[in-house]
Amino acid sequence: MEIAEIRELMRAKGYDQSDLANLLGIDPSAVSKRLTGKRPFKHNEMVKTQAWLLGGAPAVKLGGEAVRLLPIIGQVAAGTWREAVQQPSGHLPLAASTAPKNGVVLVVQGDSMDLEIEEGGMVVVDPDDKALYPGHLFVILNENGETTFKQFENDPARLVPRSTNGSHRPIQIGDGQAFTVMGRVTALYRRR
Repeated sequence: MEIAEIRELMRAKGYDQSDLANLLGIDPSAVSKRLTGKRPFKHNEMVKTQAWLLGGAPAVKLGGEAVRLLPIIGQVAAGTWREAVQQPSGHLPLAASTAPKNGVVLVVQGDSMDLEIEEGGMVVVDPDDKALYPGHLFVILNENGETTFKQFENDPARLVPRSTNGSHRPIQIGDGQAFTVMGRVTALYRRR
């Protein structure tokens, strides 16, 4: 979502900067910097803002079929933790029956998950599905605003790479680093 679009939707719905600050849990002056482009929105802030303003991606008819146009909002690291990059670049049409209502699409950067999806492929993330189940794929956000895309396993709890590159190592959960589950990966789309 572009900043101008956020401002326009806020104005149309009668919201002000304090409403957005309350939603994101940040100071109104930080919201002002984001809405003027002086500071970028963090990945999780953009997801919350989009869901707040759009109420999820509506289903539309495309070629006689009901589809949901999920926004491609940026990049996710498939490797070590990396700052979430916000680069809105259009929408991915998915069947409305299978697309998560508040889903977003991220472009994979790195090779730690190349057994699942190659670099440059896209993952659909459901921010409403955050329960960690072994064997499922997730996008995780750490306390520094960095993301990674991994498979969750337990005994012990860890985020596991699925890669042909043996240099990637699991990330142990509970090693003192706080993290948030951004959402479960529900679909993978490869480059052609």
